Amino acid sequence: MAEPPSGDDVLVLPPIPLATGQLVERPDEGPPVRITGVEVVVSTEDGGELRIPLVHRHGAWWAP
Repeated sequence: MAEPPSGDDVLVLPPIPLATGQLVERPDEGPPVRITGVEVVVSTEDGGELRIPLVHRHGAWWAP
């Protein structure tokens, strides 16, 4: 049986802006488009996926 994770093993998103900007360029797709959401996607060893939506505050994208 696997041991429970210690506090050092658990993913923590820092309390700093993880991204800035309001537009994103798509390669070979024309002009930049407005961003409506940003997520951190975490893939797990069991094949699962966890999506963590970031929050837009003060002109930047922050962890919730």
